[in-house]
Amino acid sequence: MSLKSDQQREISVILADAVQRIKTKGSIEPHALAQSEQCGTSGCHEQIYKEWLPSAHRYSSLDDMFQRVQTLMAKETSPEHTRYCAGCHDPISLFTGAKNSGNITLSVEGANEGSSCIVCHSIVQTDIQGNGDYTVRPPQRYVYELEQGIVAKFLSDFLIRTYPRHHLNSYSRSLYKTSEFCGACHKQYIDKEVNTDIGRIQGQNQYDSWKNSRWYHEGNPEKTVACRECHMPLVEASQEPAKGDVLDYNRSAEDGKHRSHRMLAANQYIPTLQKLEGAEQHVALTEKWLRGEIEIPEIADKWTTGPVVRMKLLAPKTVLPGKEINLQVVLTNNKTGHDFPNGPLDMIESWVEVIATDDSGKVFYHVGGLEEKTDMVIQSPVIFKADGFDRQGKLIDRHNLWDLVGASYKRALYPGMTDTVQVRFQCPSMARGRVSGETSQPGQRTDQFAFPAPATDEANHLTVTATLWYLKANPDFLDTVYGIDTKTRSPITKINEVVTKIKVEKNVQASVQ
Repeated sequence: MSLKSDQQREISVILADAVQRIKTKGSIEPHALAQSEQCGTSGCHEQIYKEWLPSAHRYSSLDDMFQRVQTLMAKETSPEHTRYCAGCHDPISLFTGAKNSGNITLSVEGANEGSSCIVCHSIVQTDIQGNGDYTVRPPQRYVYELEQGIVAKFLSDFLIRTYPRHHLNSYSRSLYKTSEFCGACHKQYIDKEVNTDIGRIQGQNQYDSWKNSRWYHEGNPEKTVACRECHMPLVEASQEPAKGDVLDYNRSAEDGKHRSHRMLAANQYIPTLQKLEGAEQHVALTEKWLRGEIEIPEIADKWTTGPVVRMKLLAPKTVLPGKEINLQVVLTNNKTGHDFPNGPLDMIESWVEVIATDDSGKVFYHVGGLEEKTDMVIQSPVIFKADGFDRQGKLIDRHNLWDLVGASYKRALYPGMTDTVQVRFQCPSMARGRVSGETSQPGQRTDQFAFPAPATDEANHLTVTATLWYLKANPDFLDTVYGIDTKTRSPITKINEVVTKIKVEKNVQASVQ
């Protein structure tokens, strides 16, 4: 039966309405999960709200890199597949039924809040298999709490302050003190629904890495360093109504502290990219955190001091001109509660740069620098990252985990473990003024560098500097997702650096340390 155009339009409207009702059946009103700003007004949780504003929990959905990858996923699989990401990145869109073919970005109320105050504090159950496996149960609200307007806000705030027990019981649970609470999202695998012809493949996994490390002692909180103790350190002299806690083994109701909701970790890029409120301070603190410069008194007796990754340079004390120098760069994961680095290692890169100079400052050996045009790492002796490949053997370069089959390369530092890197190069021949001989062994440069011979016969020194660098998103990923012409680049953070000097002897046999 043929239909007139107006009849077709009418049926299309009816069907679209029916589809929307089916998709949102059993969903939660976005209003009930959003409006985090209301938690930080009227003299309530103002400190915590300001801490949360530039945090990864807040920008998990509006993160521009996430949105671009999600758009690629919708095009190459289906819009519905983006729900796989939404449990952790975009829970409000997911629970309100907005994660569908007509709405994959930020058009739903609260989508720019990521993991909002209400989402996290409405979780009543988690499962450590990860991938956002948790149960949300929004609490019964106070009268007028969900209503709009100044009067409604005043009345609901008055009722919360007057009868706070329901509010406290609804949003504070012992579950939130556990690392299993964090593990619901901070553990990832690619399931068969996403990667249909391969099936389950493990992704980033902070939870199990921590659980199997030296920081976890089952049943003994006095020895265990838990997620919240590192990433949510106590804030002194708190003005928060949430200050004090009787559920932690080392705290009391009157300790005058609250746990920071900054969730400092390793992303020193997105807060400034998104121009979030408080971004500059947050990024500065994140870089200090990455270097290990933030000490935490609460866990001082069971954590370690010093840098996140310790570095040592083992080198000979003296060397003869023209002779080969063997160096060892020793890296130890000193502080992180899980692998260093951790997260999406197809995007993240951390590497060692080694530079050797003579007395005049002239460089005669350099690996691990950045190529000028592309910013790619040049021949580093060690690089922490993962090279995943797809069904055709092509590189996973867009965070396209839905194509992931395996990894041809993966390197990270397990908690407390040491990685030793051998570096070889030739001491410059002072008489000939250049590096000589065959330099084709692994870790050596094939180039030859000329520089003037020293003016005196006195012993000279070589200075060797080893630096550990970190960036959140490598150039390959950024060029693929943003386009080469945009020249989008993630900031680079110096994690640690060590320097040693080697004496160059002219007429005596070099001694080796």
